Amino acid sequence: MASTYYQYVILIFLYVASTATADSIQGCGGFVEASSELIKSRKSSDPKLDYSNIIVELRTLDGLVKERTHCAPNGYYFIPVYDKGSFLIKVNGPEGWSWDPEQVPIAIDHTGCNGNEDINFRFTGFTVSGRIVGNVGGESCSLKDGGPSNVKVELLSPAGDVVSSALSTPRGIYSFTNIIPGKYRLHASRHDLNVQVRGSAEIELGFENRIVEDFFFVPGYDIRGSVVAQGNPILGVHIYLYSDDVTNVDCPKGSKYSSGDLGLKEALCHSVTDANGIFSLKFLPCGKTLHFC
Repeated sequence: MASTYYQYVILIFLYVASTATADSIQGCGGFVEASSELIKSRKSSDPKLDYSNIIVELRTLDGLVKERTHCAPNGYYFIPVYDKGSFLIKVNGPEGWSWDPEQVPIAIDHTGCNGNEDINFRFTGFTVSGRIVGNVGGESCSLKDGGPSNVKVELLSPAGDVVSSALSTPRGIYSFTNIIPGKYRLHASRHDLNVQVRGSAEIELGFENRIVEDFFFVPGYDIRGSVVAQGNPILGVHIYLYSDDVTNVDCPKGSKYSSGDLGLKEALCHSVTDANGIFSLKFLPCGKTLHFC
């Protein structure tokens, strides 16, 4: 009888010890879910949302990852936290997906994770990206697969309202983030470039990121300069353009402007300075070895 009594005492002690240990481990949990706008934009043919490829991380305030977990297919997640203090909870979804918020500061104390409140993240949109293509003149061009920077590209609604705008990168790449599926139109411009549209710049974004076709083409770039002597502009100076590998330039030239008598090959392009000493050469393709003579 005494043996049975002691067994019960031991079992009760083990239960109390395990309960105390479980209570000392805090955790952070909540859901990731699509915003109401995204839900409304879904078509019946779109695949069912599965959040199991989304990772939620527990990070220190300086960005060190302490714990991470995958979400359940319905978006639920839970991360155990073994230390008290201040941390960050950050969501990492597929590249190009936008989140609100992207991370949340939390405090772990005796009340739990932010007072045991759910920490939720909303999936709000996709990314649309593309590029501006520039005219390549020869092997010396460093942007064979890209184009000009600082071209303003606008994403417009069917009614013509600006939904988002972006500037192209040094390689001609542009992108719009946090975009809801639907129909849009693209417009590109830069004050000193002739940005041409090839085909239709209308797009339809489905329930996914999209890389759009190369709608925009820049046929060439302008060069401007001046000729002065002792601070005074010089009128009527002939400027000739040559290149080691660029063979074709859409620019006025001919025997009238030929410099063959100087022992040079035929010029690709030609200009004459005006009364202010200014000259310009238009629609030149990309090329590093272009030079003047």
